Amino acid sequence: MVVWIEVHGALREQVKQEKFRLDLPERSRVADAIAAAGLADRVDLWVLLDGSKAGREAMLSEGCKLTFFQPVGGG
Repeated sequence: MVVWIEVHGALREQVKQEKFRLDLPERSRVADAIAAAGLADRVDLWVLLDGSKAGREAMLSEGCKLTFFQPVGGG
């Protein structure tokens, strides 16, 4: 199945692109997409699945959009 990936902030340095597609097996989960995208699965890696926050075990569907980012803090 095809899923669409969007990567923000410093994570772009890891994958060298901002938007791309992944071809994943049916019944893949968010964790599978993280690995296939070449991202380190860190506790501060946030994931949106079709615009809503998602956990690592969330199931993916054909054509879904995953957005990966790390929260930014400061003061």
